[in-house]
Amino acid sequence: MKIGIVGTGILGLALGYYLQRRGHTPHFFEQAEQIGGLTCAFDYGSFVWDKFYHVVLPTDTHLIAWFEELGLADQLRWKTTETGFYHGQDFYPLSNGLDMLRFPLLSPVDKVRMAAGILYCLYVAKPEALFLISAQDWLIRYFGARNYEIFWRPLLRAKFGGYAEKVAAIFIWAALTRLYGVRSLATQKESMGYVQGGYDRVLTTLQKTLSDQGAVFHLKTPITAITPGNSHCQLTYAESESSKQEQFDHVVFTGPTPIAQALVPDAPLAVEVTPYLGVVCLVLTLKQPLTPFYILNLADETIPLTGVLEMTNLVDRDQETQGLSLVYLSRYVDSQDALFLKSDADIYQLLVEDGLLKLFPDLKPEQIIGWHVQRARHVQALPLVRTVAPNLKEPIPAFQPPFQVLNASLLTCATLNNNEVVGLAKEIAATFP
Repeated sequence: MKIGIVGTGILGLALGYYLQRRGHTPHFFEQAEQIGGLTCAFDYGSFVWDKFYHVVLPTDTHLIAWFEELGLADQLRWKTTETGFYHGQDFYPLSNGLDMLRFPLLSPVDKVRMAAGILYCLYVAKPEALFLISAQDWLIRYFGARNYEIFWRPLLRAKFGGYAEKVAAIFIWAALTRLYGVRSLATQKESMGYVQGGYDRVLTTLQKTLSDQGAVFHLKTPITAITPGNSHCQLTYAESESSKQEQFDHVVFTGPTPIAQALVPDAPLAVEVTPYLGVVCLVLTLKQPLTPFYILNLADETIPLTGVLEMTNLVDRDQETQGLSLVYLSRYVDSQDALFLKSDADIYQLLVEDGLLKLFPDLKPEQIIGWHVQRARHVQALPLVRTVAPNLKEPIPAFQPPFQVLNASLLTCATLNNNEVVGLAKEIAATFP
């Protein structure tokens, strides 16, 4: 079949890859200049790396298997990383159980309650039930009010803002099961990885693999209309300053649900429609590292940052970033937040001068080699409390020509990551004839 795939994020690309292996011909449509969506590469001046931060975990079986199929297995690099926690103008390591035992902000009773809550989450809690209760209520019930106020509440507020009290407990379950899958049982250390050359290498390899087998890529090509028929679906798109129409046996829209609804108001949706979480990310290149931590979680609601991620505490600075430190300052907000309309200079003021410098007041302007503002309005459908729990054993919606909206909202794990997305793409492709 001739299949149109709208969107070239990881879901669209992986879906096209697996459909091509089943004998279909994918035609990709992307309004941006390059493929990749949230995983696309960015030129930081002296080096190229990911526009937004990404990591590979040892438990990412779908993603690692895909890299192996693409011939990239020998390019995977692994490293033990560290996690930090900022509270009350102090930095605390929180990379393992020993760090937690030394953590001074919680009493011995609090720490026992924390450990018991984590064990309950990992081994006893039933995921289906966690869609029906807020993270706030569930955490207070099983971790205790003090653990919630000191540890969990600031993290939820930093991640979800005004939605923090509406997010379902399934988010905590998914985050903890993913976190503790990262840690070696033998060492209780965090092991994380990346592909040498970043997602630029992954995407370049993937595009060549697909093109060599007959796939067609339309870049800088916005879709202006989608018209499903009885047996075919027509795409209308703008290419080379002209409007074109093309028929397909089947069209899959992999972008955000609100955009699909705008193009096809009566589009059949296989997912519950919820608000989207977006992100504004300021990426800094620095002369020297800020901390030893890969990720620094912030328990201070006066600091307008979701977190500080120092990528070069994972990737090889000399090999990947010309010896510079690469730091991502993220702020997650509602997709309609006014922050997306602010200038780059205003965002720099907010995230660096009103944010980062409160953490690191000794950071000098001359230590900042460069900075770039990245924006993405639709990162993840918010995992809000539901009135009816999904059936986690229910299969993915089957192939239903001539048009389907199949995006990452189908994931019920509540923590969006590329491993889950690749697994979803493979599962969707298996429903096609």
